[in-house]
Amino acid sequence: MTSASAVPLSDPDAVVVSVMAGIEPDLPEDVVRQALADAAASRAKRRRLARVLSDDPDLLTSGRPEGPRVVGDFSRALLAHGSRRAVLPKCADCSSTKKLTNLRADGKRVCQPCDHKSRAALLSCVECSRPARIYRRTRTGEAICRSCWRLPDGDPVALISGAVASVAPDADPAAVRQAVESVAPVGNIYLMFRLLWEIADTPGLLTGEGAKASARAARLITALADVGVSVATPACRGCGQVRPLTHVLDDLRCCQLCYRKANSVACGQCGQDRVVATRRPDGTPLCSSCARHEADRMITCVLCDRVRPVGRRTKDGPLCRACFRPTLRICSFCGRGPRRCYRAATGMPRCDTCSRTRRTCVGCGKNKYALARTEDGHLCGDCWRKDPVSYNPCRLCGTVEYLHSYGRCHGCVRDQQVGDVLSRNGAIRPDLQPVHDVLVVDGAKAGLTRLEQPSFRMILDALVDGGCPLNHEGLDTLLPNKSVAFLRAALVTAGVLPARDEQFAALERWITSATEVVADDSERKLVRRFATWHHLRRLRREAEKYPLSPAQAATARAGIRAAVALLAWLREQGTELGQCTQVHLDEWIDSGKTTRYNARGFVEWCRKNRHIGKGLAIPAFEKLSHVRPTDEEERWAITRRLMHDDDLAVEDRFAGLLVLLYAQHITVISKLPTTTVIIEGTETSLLLGTTPLLLPDPLDKIARKLLARRRGHTTIGSSSDSLWLFPGAYAGQHLSSHHLGVRLKRLGIYSRPGRTSALMGLSTQLPAAVLTKLLGLSPETATAWTQSGGNWARYAAELHERPHPRA
Repeated sequence: MTSASAVPLSDPDAVVVSVMAGIEPDLPEDVVRQALADAAASRAKRRRLARVLSDDPDLLTSGRPEGPRVVGDFSRALLAHGSRRAVLPKCADCSSTKKLTNLRADGKRVCQPCDHKSRAALLSCVECSRPARIYRRTRTGEAICRSCWRLPDGDPVALISGAVASVAPDADPAAVRQAVESVAPVGNIYLMFRLLWEIADTPGLLTGEGAKASARAARLITALADVGVSVATPACRGCGQVRPLTHVLDDLRCCQLCYRKANSVACGQCGQDRVVATRRPDGTPLCSSCARHEADRMITCVLCDRVRPVGRRTKDGPLCRACFRPTLRICSFCGRGPRRCYRAATGMPRCDTCSRTRRTCVGCGKNKYALARTEDGHLCGDCWRKDPVSYNPCRLCGTVEYLHSYGRCHGCVRDQQVGDVLSRNGAIRPDLQPVHDVLVVDGAKAGLTRLEQPSFRMILDALVDGGCPLNHEGLDTLLPNKSVAFLRAALVTAGVLPARDEQFAALERWITSATEVVADDSERKLVRRFATWHHLRRLRREAEKYPLSPAQAATARAGIRAAVALLAWLREQGTELGQCTQVHLDEWIDSGKTTRYNARGFVEWCRKNRHIGKGLAIPAFEKLSHVRPTDEEERWAITRRLMHDDDLAVEDRFAGLLVLLYAQHITVISKLPTTTVIIEGTETSLLLGTTPLLLPDPLDKIARKLLARRRGHTTIGSSSDSLWLFPGAYAGQHLSSHHLGVRLKRLGIYSRPGRTSALMGLSTQLPAAVLTKLLGLSPETATAWTQSGGNWARYAAELHERPHPRA
């Protein structure tokens, strides 16, 4: 076959279509082109895909983890459109069919979890010395895991503002704080501490040495200068002029013009020294002017039918630069005109120059591209959409909001798009009417975002075409993704589909796919019997009482993975399971990670069923690390912040206070129904145990506010009538404990240390019976804590006096 470098790629789509014609002739060409458009939106991706498939078309059918990432995306899109020959590439480490987002040094692709494991094996945490995924880095650059990371003391924004005040004492403190807060995402305290450490380690950063700064520190200097703070703005190392230093050249920051000059080469077409915009298949560099006239970038204009460089791509087709002529208007930003202006129909026309100019937004104070100009000043896109001045009545329903397009609100556009997708010949089938009702019930903006996703449109197309029946079995045949889960939850909540335990169903499907990697047929059957009779039988009995929790499913998966890994390891050692000895098991445990202890259940099951010899066993894993309770001063400092800081989300404030004051587990908090908050006149109580707990001020106000403002993030279906105090992303379901724990960790609240510290204080003040009635603790747990109250107090004192490992 012709080498990829010699293949003419003036029409990469045709190359891919011809390759697919040889692989699967029965697949229509329009289906292949639609899958290609879904998987590779940019021209560069399509060219990359065409090159690799010209060299090795078997990548689509072999499942080898090779080639660029777009190969997996194209295979996934083909399967969603009904292909029978395409095979998803499997991870080079775990053989899973997840998206292979990372590339190893040997040229094979791996999934993100496997990449994290390989990176963790190369680094170790500076605190616990265990290999782990790096969560943060200390001030000295050392890696630290999630379990050991603790936020440093102090307010980084106030400390940075103090450092700026020492350089510019006459600056307005409010303006300085606003500029500091604008350079990092809201609530990301870690990035603020990184910026604080950089300013402290580079004393001249604010006095003229800004060329050595990071991108965030450079944005801080620019933001301070924009608000009038007298800091020394650094000059470009190349031209010596004071300009925004947006690039790095030879480890020093420079302006865009100098960076482009330093990286200019001779264009292969015109011969002039210019910045490389693209390269031909043979590597010839091209500037932006010459690249527009390349054969693969020429289009046939839908208005003039001439083959010219593209000027704008519209829904009706591409337009050349001559046919795409914006309306002549007077620019509302600079006042010049008449000029060719964009967004003329909105009443805020902008010329091309003003569209490419950054300005300070009067709403958020950030330096962004302005979308509108008001009497107070310019507004960025986010602030303009929230400003009531931008609201107009919908021409269809009269709703006053920031309109979506063509004078229509988001709800009308959403309803029209849902009807267009579900209808055939202008009518919606009666069996699909419940799906229509679910999609238009609530959340117009989120619903439009969901409809724009290719994965969700594939689901609706499958329902309309009849390839996917409207039941659980039909949805299970689709490629598993979040869109399927969102739609299934909404249909179950609306009563269209019967409720079922999704964790259990997902576990059953996972077992089938996970055991396929076992090469030996007898061993594969053995692992499946172990999964069926050891795990599924037990979990099925427990699921009859309560729905299966994610932790239970994760434990079962870990045991099955360890069983598969043990069988593979024994085969590498030249033995089989029946010939396994205790020496093999001990070597298996000693030569690997602690996850190998998860094979203990498999070994016990094999011994009971006489698949291995008597007396063989894997010992239980003993976790040596203890839970260090949260320091009392730190606990009360966080508590005071949660009680009085109205800028924090009310969900995080209430959940964090339940952990730090009443020792509630995040699993219990996430499942609290709205009926647990009892409002009687001016008093507010919370039912955690058998007796309502009277909430003090201001916790009672926070509970009332949460009950009134609670909302989920459901994109399909309605969350306004949810029965949960913390609604989740899936319709009718509560917020997951994992997601709640992540949100609390951003505030410095860790569940186990916080609960331990709270229980240590409560057990010395209240008897066991009161703890059981008010907090819902079991009598055994409450009694154990109260009987050990003195011991816990001594233990807390010892921990307080014990030097911290990082000190």
